[in-house]
Formats: sequence, structure tokens, C-alpha cells
Amino acid sequence: MNITVTAGAETRQQLPMSENVAWTSWKWQQQNAITNVEALVNVFPELKDSPLLARISERLDGRKLGITPYYADLIRSGINGQPIDKDPLWLQVVPAWTDASTGELSYDGETDNWELPHEMVTPICQHKYDNRVIIRVSNICHAYCQFCYEALRTLETETDKGKFRKSDWAATLDYIASHPELDEAIVSGGEPLMHADAQLRAMLEDLRALRPELVIRLHTRALSFNPFRVTDELLAALRETRVTAVGLHVAHPREITPEFIAAVAKLRQAVPLLFANIPLLAGVNDELDVMKPLCLALYRHGVLPHYLYQFMPFSPGDTQFCTDISKGVAIIKQMKRRISNMAVPELVLPHRTGKYSVPLSLSGESPKLEVRDGREFVTFRNWKDELCVFPG
Repeated sequence: MNITVTAGAETRQQLPMSENVAWTSWKWQQQNAITNVEALVNVFPELKDSPLLARISERLDGRKLGITPYYADLIRSGINGQPIDKDPLWLQVVPAWTDASTGELSYDGETDNWELPHEMVTPICQHKYDNRVIIRVSNICHAYCQFCYEALRTLETETDKGKFRKSDWAATLDYIASHPELDEAIVSGGEPLMHADAQLRAMLEDLRALRPELVIRLHTRALSFNPFRVTDELLAALRETRVTAVGLHVAHPREITPEFIAAVAKLRQAVPLLFANIPLLAGVNDELDVMKPLCLALYRHGVLPHYLYQFMPFSPGDTQFCTDISKGVAIIKQMKRRISNMAVPELVLPHRTGKYSVPLSLSGESPKLEVRDGREFVTFRNWKDELCVFPG
């Protein structure tokens, strides 16, 4: 399989000039997003009279659908006569898997898999790790990943997860101010960039006013779904509030388009550190010849691949997306030392109690530490799978 990093332009080229100009407006993209089955059929007419349509409707019962025109164009341009239900971009945003999830660890619409009750110090603020909190400032997204581990917050049309309220924000600021052990505040969602620039700036200014040394990090998938969201006003807010890092969520090389790359270049002028978190998804990126070009494309343009996430229990689509843990290990091992180590993400298990870094020796011979004549020696297998001893 050969992966190329390109952008589609079929939909854009068919637009009248006035709408073609509007194409680069992030608000236009959101206002014209596909949000129901009827709109999906209008953009993908091959779905009409297809068995896929009934499955999609069934899976969407009580859940959200959202696809920006920009992302729909990437899907359309990548099909090239192949079955649409095999396209890796389509799979991420349209729930068309055959088997319903019914296993013990399947999504049940009720079970939280990450936000343990005692960690939620306010309705929008989670304190899981010692020195940082994550703040859920939005329950909505530019488009909806149908495998989202925050599905109870983002995908359900009826949710118990509270929407952003000023009183909860004030309580969150008070909590951070009263806990000096906190070094970092992570602004996430849903999608934090669904807030307008002025609203987001106000939040970032509130956080920066707490402590000058506070690390502020922001997570987004805007660059995959709506890269036009990186406006001059947003860049000014990030720069002037001294946001430390922006984490990009990305899953496939075809998401690394010229528009994505241009948005990255702008962010690099405003934020010191850009990194990427990647979900490991069967049928999307669980092959070396997909993961390797994805990681290299990110690294090439100044984004460090950070985490490769094993599929999380109690998330939608587990029969579609869940891979063996050993498959993720094998992919990372095949990339390790064969490409720059900074381009190789760390494989993690996102357990409800916290992330666990998976050792690459999980499926093979473990490193062994021995003491000989008062000196430590480690026996290990190198990147060529050769048995080695250090020092030696």
C-alpha cells in the first residue's frame, strides 16, 4: 500500500466563486457541516438504496453526526472507485460497522472509562495526575469521531455531562489557584476551538493570570476537520497568553493536507511546542505502511508524534476499531531506530486509572538486569532483534 499526502478539491471546485471564497472560513465550514443522514446522502449519493444507510441510521440513533465540507471532500477525493465503507477517513466519522458492540467492555452509553467521579473537582475539571488538571471547556466538536472515548460527553445527543457554564469555570479557576502543586492546565473538550476567538482568549487570560509560570496546554482536532480555524485572532491569543503547547489529534496521512501544513506553520509561530496524539484504529492506521508515513509527515512539518493510543474500553465501535495490543507493539518496534526516534510515538494503554507505557518487549524477551562483580549489566534485544549486553 502506498500512502500519499494530498488534499481533495472536488467539492471546492464545484462551488460558485462566492462560496469558494467562503470555503476558507471556519464558520462557513461549521454552518455547512453534514449533521444528518439526509445530508450525508446528498454528498455521497451512492449511499441511496445501499444497505449501509440502514446501518448508519441504526448506529446514529441518539448520537451525533458531524462532517465538515472540507473533511467530506478529503473522503470523496480518496475513494477512487474503492468501497466507501473501507475508506479510512470515512470510517472515523460515519458509524457503519456491521456488528453491534455487545461485549463486556463495549460501549453501553452509561459507563465512564476515564473520568472517575472522585477526580472531577468541578463539573468541567478533572484532577487525575498529581501536577496537572484537564479542563473540558466544550462538549461539541468540529466533526465527530465515532470512536471517541469521551462519547458520553461528545456523541450522545442527550448527555448528563454538563455544558460549559461560567460558574463552573470560576470554580475551576479557584481550584487551580488554591492548589500550588498544579504546574499545568490542559484545555480540552470536546473541542476547545469551537469557542469563538474572544471567548477562548478570555479563558486563556484567566488561566495566565493565576500564575506566570503555569504551563498551559491546548488539545484540538481542528487541523484535521477544519484547519481554517487557525485564525490570526487565535494565534494572537495563544501567543499573548503564552500557551506552552498545542496537541493535535490526527489519525491518517491523508489528513496531512496543504491546509493542515499551513495551519501547523502558523501555530509554530505562536506556540513553542506542537505534538500529536494518534489513536490506533483497525482498518484506519494499524499497518506500518500507514503509521510510518503519518509519523514522518508530522515530524517533517514540526509536529512531534507523542502518544499512540490503544483503543479504549467502553468506546463506540470496538468491533470495528479495536486492535490487538501486540499489533501496536509490532508497529512501534518496526519503526524504532529505522526512523528518527523523535518521529516514533510512545504506545500507551489509556486505563481508567491513568496511562501506561507499553514496553516493546511485551511480546518477546524482556530486558534482564544482572549484577556481576559489583557492576550492573543489561541483556536486551536491539532494533535488529539481536541479543546484546550493555556494557559490552
